[in-house]
Amino acid sequence: MLTLLACGSTNCLLDNGPINMPPTVQIAEPSQALHRGETVTFMATVHDPDQSTDSLNVTWYLDASPHCDQAVPMDCASQRKDQCFYTPKALGSICVVVRVEDRYGAKATASSVFLVENWPPIAVIERTSPASAATTLPLLSKLTFSAAKSTDPDDTNLTFTWTVTEPDRTSPSAEICSSPESQTECSFTATIPGKYHVQVIVRDPSGGQCAASTDVVIDEDKPPCIAGTTPRSLQTIAFSDQSAAFVVDSVADDIDPYPESTSGTFTWRYRIGKTGEFQRLPTISNSNRFAVGPAFLAPALGGVIQIRVEYQDSKGHSLSSCDQNADRCELVQGCAQWVTWTVSVL
Repeated sequence: MLTLLACGSTNCLLDNGPINMPPTVQIAEPSQALHRGETVTFMATVHDPDQSTDSLNVTWYLDASPHCDQAVPMDCASQRKDQCFYTPKALGSICVVVRVEDRYGAKATASSVFLVENWPPIAVIERTSPASAATTLPLLSKLTFSAAKSTDPDDTNLTFTWTVTEPDRTSPSAEICSSPESQTECSFTATIPGKYHVQVIVRDPSGGQCAASTDVVIDEDKPPCIAGTTPRSLQTIAFSDQSAAFVVDSVADDIDPYPESTSGTFTWRYRIGKTGEFQRLPTISNSNRFAVGPAFLAPALGGVIQIRVEYQDSKGHSLSSCDQNADRCELVQGCAQWVTWTVSVL
C-alpha cells in the first residue's frame, strides 16, 4: 500500500513507490482584446506528468486590480476546467489566477495581468435637411446635420461637440450650431456662398473619442424669377369704363421667395404707348397687386398702356443689362425679374 509522506507545491514522495510529479499550468493570452461589457474566454494549459488532467482540481480566481493579492473565486459558467468566461464591468487592469491541485495535494499556480480597454465610439454624421442628396445648395438653405446614428459598444452616455468652418474663415467655430454641446444635431442657416465644413466629435465618459465630418457647398445668390402672374398672358385687353387688376402670384428665389418671404420688393411702373420712360407708381407700396380704374385707363383709350412689375430680392440684382423695352427682364434665361403687360384699352 502506498503512503503519502510529503506533499506541497513540489514533488510528492510516496512510500514504497515513485515520486509524484506536480501539475503545471499556464494562462494563454485571450484571442481578443478585453473590453467592458464584452465576454472573453480565458484558457489555461493544464498538464500532469503522471496522471490524467481530468483528476486535477482547477480553480479560477480574479482580482479586480493588477496586484493578485485579493483574488476571489470566479463563477466560470463552463463545463471545462481549462476555460473560464468573464465579462469585464470596469476599465483598468485585472489579475487572473489559476490554481491546480492533483489528488496527492501537489499544486501549481499561474497568474496573468490583463488590461480592460475602452471601446471608442464610432462617429456617424449625415445631413438630414434639406433632404436632397445634392452637395450644392441654394444660399440661405437651412441645414441640419445629425450624429444620432453614432454608436459605442460599451457606453451609451455619449457627448457631441460640433464645429463649422464657414467659407470665409480658416478656423472652425462652435457658435454656429443652434444646438448646444452634447446634442446629436447641428442646425444653422448658410448665409455665405462657398464650402462649409461640418465636424462632430463624439466622446464617451471614459475618454474615448471619434470624429466625423462632411462638406456642403452653398451656391451664389441667384436672381428672382417671377413664376406666376394674373393675367397670365402679357398681351391683354382692358375696358376703359371698368377696373382691372394685375397680380404677381408667386416668385421663385433662393433667399426671398414670394409668398414665403416678405423681404423682397415689388415695384410697379407704367407708360402710355410702347415708347418713352416708365413712370413709377409711388402710391403702390411693395404690393404684389396693382388695381387700375377707369380714371387711370382713360388716357390710353383706343391705344395701349404698358404696366410693368419688378421684383428684387434683398441682394438687389442690377437691371442695367436688360432692354428697357423688352417684355421680360431675364438676367438668367427663363428667369424673369420683371414682366410687362401690354394692355389694349377699349
